[in-house]
Amino acid sequence: MQEAKNKNHFIWLTVALIGMLITGAVTTEFPESFSFQILEYSSISLLFLSLIGIWKDRNWRISLLILIGIMLLSTVLRGITDLQYFRYIYMYLLLAFFVSVAWLVGRRVLLTGYVDLNIITGSIALYLILGFIWAILYTLLIQMFPEAISGPVAENWTEALSTMTYFSFVTLTTLGYGDISPTTPLAEVLVILEAVTGMFYFAIVVASLISANRKQ
Repeated sequence: MQEAKNKNHFIWLTVALIGMLITGAVTTEFPESFSFQILEYSSISLLFLSLIGIWKDRNWRISLLILIGIMLLSTVLRGITDLQYFRYIYMYLLLAFFVSVAWLVGRRVLLTGYVDLNIITGSIALYLILGFIWAILYTLLIQMFPEAISGPVAENWTEALSTMTYFSFVTLTTLGYGDISPTTPLAEVLVILEAVTGMFYFAIVVASLISANRKQ
């Protein structure tokens, strides 16, 4: 733990993100009545784990800890009051967390002029974060406008988030299987932006590797 405080170890962040992928898929097997709650608490635990990877940045660490604390509070309040608005609050806070971490990790690993295992792991983590950001955006979109995306998209939050995570990474990698597709202009814009981001991301990573190779 002490070693992790002295340097950004993005392996922890990557492990936490992969854990969130697995958790999101597993929780779809539970009844909707408590599957989202399981997803919330497990995600919050994994977010705490991810902070080990960015422990060096004190200001970011404190801000993200506060953000996670508010997420935990909203989860507890939703369990007590059963108000569905807290699900929106949780999702928006999760989105804010991922956007903040994406900025933090991006400035650490992209176009830095050097490459090591930690930088490569951070690049993988950032790619996963980008996929999660769009997955949350898609999930929020279909909760407000169910007709925005066509295909096998469930109405309940847990399955919708899992399906939109799949759709997000398919779009980010520009695979485009076609089983799920946007049907409204806003959804189409989100898909276009994610596809362009996915293509440019690989270009930036390759540029970082070439730049590091020239300086060696």
